[in-house]
Amino acid sequence: MTPFRDLPIQRKLLVMTLIICGAVLFVVTTALFILQVQYFRSNFQRGTATLAAIIADNSTAALAFRDAEAGDEIIRSLQTKPTVVAAYLTLPDGKVFAQFGKVADANELSQFPPTREFSFSSGDLLYTHPVELDGKRVGILYVREDYRQTFFELLGFYGLVIIGVMTVSAGLVVFLLGRMRRVITDPVVALAETAQIIGEKQDFSVRAEVYPGDDELGRLTQAFNEMLGRIESQEHALKQSQEAELNLSREKLRSLIDSIDGVVWECTPDAESQFVFISRQSERILGCTPEKWLEQPGFWQEKLHPDDAARASETRREKIARRQPYSQEYRMLAADGRAVWIRESGVVLVEKDHPVAVRGIFQDITEQKKAAEQLEQLNRKLVETSRYAGMAEVATGVLHNVGNVLTSVGVSATLVGDRLRRSKIANLTRATAMLRGQNEPLADYLTNDPKGRLLPEYLGTIADQLAGEQAELIEEITALGQHIEHVKEIVAMQQSYARVSGAYENLSALALVEEALRMNLPSFERHHIRVSREFDAKLPLVCVDRHKVLQILINLLRNAKYAMEQQDTPDKQLVLRIETAAPDFVKIIVSDNGIGIPQENLIKIFTHGFTTKRDGHGFGLHSGANAAKEIGGRLTAHSDGPGLGSAFTLELLAATSPQRKEMTATAKTL
Repeated sequence: MTPFRDLPIQRKLLVMTLIICGAVLFVVTTALFILQVQYFRSNFQRGTATLAAIIADNSTAALAFRDAEAGDEIIRSLQTKPTVVAAYLTLPDGKVFAQFGKVADANELSQFPPTREFSFSSGDLLYTHPVELDGKRVGILYVREDYRQTFFELLGFYGLVIIGVMTVSAGLVVFLLGRMRRVITDPVVALAETAQIIGEKQDFSVRAEVYPGDDELGRLTQAFNEMLGRIESQEHALKQSQEAELNLSREKLRSLIDSIDGVVWECTPDAESQFVFISRQSERILGCTPEKWLEQPGFWQEKLHPDDAARASETRREKIARRQPYSQEYRMLAADGRAVWIRESGVVLVEKDHPVAVRGIFQDITEQKKAAEQLEQLNRKLVETSRYAGMAEVATGVLHNVGNVLTSVGVSATLVGDRLRRSKIANLTRATAMLRGQNEPLADYLTNDPKGRLLPEYLGTIADQLAGEQAELIEEITALGQHIEHVKEIVAMQQSYARVSGAYENLSALALVEEALRMNLPSFERHHIRVSREFDAKLPLVCVDRHKVLQILINLLRNAKYAMEQQDTPDKQLVLRIETAAPDFVKIIVSDNGIGIPQENLIKIFTHGFTTKRDGHGFGLHSGANAAKEIGGRLTAHSDGPGLGSAFTLELLAATSPQRKEMTATAKTL
């Protein structure tokens, strides 16, 4: 179908008309041919039946008298018809009486149909006719007639007729179409040619020729010309509008470029860097007009500061060669001789893998440079001032953290004093006095005197009590020593203004919590605070600075005690939970049922100086959060509101975490 679609419309009409006419003629001739074939077959069968009836009537006497010679003469009379190829005359018992053509046998006669019926076999018409005399059958006549010869002759005749009709019809169609194309196809072709000219030349002033007549083609041509007129008018108006918009866009672009706080430029990508465009800002920033800049080759190189010229030119050449966007800072000399700091930002335009231009902007950063110098001076002063402020903050931190530990030291000292005052040593002194006051022999006294007999057992009891007191005192003295050692570590840790971290160890988070709890346990017992422990069965070790973690935990435990005292609830409960937050972290959660934290304070609670205590200074949680951050962890707080308690979560890096390993390796390198 593609070649047909590409044909001119005249040929399409011709081909379509020929196809239609041919199809119609084919249908008509086919129908006539079929009817004629049917008619021919009917006539052929009637002729054969008539001939067979005549021969049968003439054969009755020969059959009745068994005159074979007469029978042969009658049957051979069929040879006068060229289409009869064989004929057989048989007796009622089936015996052949007379024949001509192909010799009859049982197989040959079996092909014939019943009497008075026709059949076709291998192009021959077979007919069987009875021979009757006075209503009694005396024989049967079989006739084989060639059907094909006559039929093919008929076909040849009709073929010639059809060819003649088709030829005449095609000629008539061509003639009529040639006469009618002036009315139908010529206007369409002219319209198509006009449209093609307009499409190729984009000339909407061309008009199609209008043919006389008020049919669809005439109206189509008129509408097409009217459309061309409207398009021409719209195109003219559009061009004027586009020119106006283009001029307006140019003006806006020029105004926009001139309003940019910098010099917009474009130059060639070669070594000369010849500028082809410079915005008006060059006159304000450098005192040089764009015309002078563009007219004088090498103007940019001449205006570079001598100390920066080589570096600036080399940087530009290198970036252009690499076709990379770039930015550099250097000094240029203005028209009045002053040095102007310039930040040059450029981009290389590439077409077909070759640089074709460089575009960018020059920004005056002289004031920024001056501001940076002033800022540097202020930073130096600020560092010096911050050093003194930092020393004060360190002192505050030391006092707060040492105060927390000294409270535990005081508790331990009080317990030691109480135990010494309640010591059983006085009873030992009395027993010793009793022994010294005996004048009689000591052995007799211990054996016979009632009090003497009780004295050894009494001395044993006192010895056991003194041993228990000694163990308790040793435990308290050990805890007191640990508190004092913790105070020394806090002081040593916070004396370093640079906050250098201490030694990191792989420790059990559970052991750290228990140690911090042991330092506060006597105070919890005095205030009737019930401590619940909820620890996971398997916890990884944490690699931390032991004293920093203890500093954080002791402060959290003291804050929890204070919060529950303020709530004044009869059931003070402190819950300590340790769980694995993720493969790389361990969580220590300290939660209480104290006074809680208002929502607005949760975002300020770790700020330096913020506190809700009457005698607080707002350094504990701030210091704890900083300490947690320094060891790679995090300290967070949560509360559902006032009176609903609070929970503080300390996250510590596991010893096996990649981040902790990296920090440890860095610390070893340093």
